[in-house]
Amino acid sequence: MTKFFKSIVVFLLFFLPSFAQTPQETDAGLSLSAELNKDLNRYFSLTMEEEVRLISNTTGFDRNVTALGIDYVLFDRKIKVGAYYAFLYLYNSDYLFEPRHRSYFNVSYKETFDSFTLSWRGRFQGTYRDENRDDYKINPKYLLKNKFQLEYAVWGKPWKPFISCELYNDLNNPKGNYLTRMRYQAGTAWRLNRSDYFDFFLRYDQNLDSRDTQVFSIGIGYKVKL
Repeated sequence: MTKFFKSIVVFLLFFLPSFAQTPQETDAGLSLSAELNKDLNRYFSLTMEEEVRLISNTTGFDRNVTALGIDYVLFDRKIKVGAYYAFLYLYNSDYLFEPRHRSYFNVSYKETFDSFTLSWRGRFQGTYRDENRDDYKINPKYLLKNKFQLEYAVWGKPWKPFISCELYNDLNNPKGNYLTRMRYQAGTAWRLNRSDYFDFFLRYDQNLDSRDTQVFSIGIGYKVKL
């Protein structure tokens, strides 16, 4: 397992510089979110999250997402599995406001070495789109996401810096199932007290389809653990 996580670190260091090599148009965005987490018992927890994203140099509405899910932890909290539902209301590529429904299933694993925590999260995701708002050739659309993250706990300090890379793969595209997006994030978690946290991060969405805009975003998240 140690060799596996060493491979993750090499992977992150290799791919993180690639965002600067794309000639595609780049836009600026803003992500604001709030998350509430409640432990039901030793193994189960509930999570509710609300997120708003802005685009067009942070002046235009992109989407808001309301998500609700349940997680189950096992093996000394190293492994976590979860099931979620999310309602999206977004401004689509045809300049129409559109509701979407999304379900996803997560599996994650983490290991801690001294002050470092390495983690992987796999996600199977299905999004159901409104055919009354647009004509979609793929509906529902299925994706597989793999996220790799490295965190560092600064001893005696309330912050925890992190970097991550997330890969998006199509699963039911009739033209072929390819890697379609790479998302990079770097930032820090900031602990206010035993239950309240802030996340501050920079995010870069590298869309591999040349017709899509690359998006560089600033993000602020607030988390409460009950």
